[in-house]
Amino acid sequence: MAVGEIAVAGGPPPVLRVPASPPLEWLELAGADRTVRFIGLTSDLGRPFDSSGDGKRVTSAHAYAGMGAALAWAAACRDPLGAAPRQSVDTFAHRWWNLRKHAPAEPCHYVSLGPGDGRKDGVVLADLSRKNRDLCYLPVDTGDELLHLAVRGLIQRLGLPTDRIMSLPWDFSLRESVAALRRMLDELFGPTPVLFSLLGNTIAGFDDDTAVLGRLAGLLRPDDRLLLEVEVTPDLSHGLAARAADEQADSPAFGEFATAALERHTGVQAKEVEILGEVEGDRALMTRTLYRADEDTALTLPNHAVVPFRFDDTVRLTLSRKYSPEGLADLLSAAGLDIVADVCTGAGGPFGLALLMLERD
Repeated sequence: MAVGEIAVAGGPPPVLRVPASPPLEWLELAGADRTVRFIGLTSDLGRPFDSSGDGKRVTSAHAYAGMGAALAWAAACRDPLGAAPRQSVDTFAHRWWNLRKHAPAEPCHYVSLGPGDGRKDGVVLADLSRKNRDLCYLPVDTGDELLHLAVRGLIQRLGLPTDRIMSLPWDFSLRESVAALRRMLDELFGPTPVLFSLLGNTIAGFDDDTAVLGRLAGLLRPDDRLLLEVEVTPDLSHGLAARAADEQADSPAFGEFATAALERHTGVQAKEVEILGEVEGDRALMTRTLYRADEDTALTLPNHAVVPFRFDDTVRLTLSRKYSPEGLADLLSAAGLDIVADVCTGAGGPFGLALLMLERD
């Protein structure tokens, strides 16, 4: 079968890869030029010395790259010692059912921004596809391997028609990616409503979470909806921040996920990491996973440049948040989003999980 092309206005046309053999599994749009992302990763890992964890870093756009990180994240989502990820999956079907009637009117299509291991998308797809036989599924994620694992698992479990699946290995935090996605949806689906999802507390992993959510809000038309899942805290205190850090430290699988990115991008074999909890103003509890140098050494960057990594210098491997009620309200307001309906459940200890059906303000 010949390779076709789909033109996306405003940039070079992505290539629609349609392999002749083995048999086609699903369609995938090739990712955009990754030069900018590569330069950003190299710059982030080459930052100056900082013992507090605000210097060298692996951002969310690069944390899931590679098969090692993909398998480690899938394991972290299933780790019985990982309180929030486990509760998120175990309670998702019940929470989704409480919000189901607020989803876009059928027929509609489903765009998943960061499908993770695909299990939550499986709940949504199994429900929406019962009466909506023309449903199309578009998962979007920068991590190619994790994206492939999620989609392949969904096809096997649900028997989804592969000609109605199109995966997009794009960085949905970028303005140009969001604009291209909206144009493509308009061309493919016209006025048919779309349910977007951003699950698993994904938004909390971006340095500027407000800006990213604001860009994603721009995807929504009046009949579209965004299903957002975040971790929440009833209060902001240093004691609760420490408990949030301990929660992540209790999961060995989470630590393996965090260090997988460091190994892929620098070749460093991290023996142990630090997880720090702190209060981020009046909006959230923040946790950061750091790798700290225990001696003077060097990091080999993806462009093969070598930078000093001196004793007590750090690389930030992950970033996450648990939002206060006020912090979550401010985040949604700044992004121009209104709550249509929401449901919250416990996630172990004092913390909770909020699932919100949102519309554009």
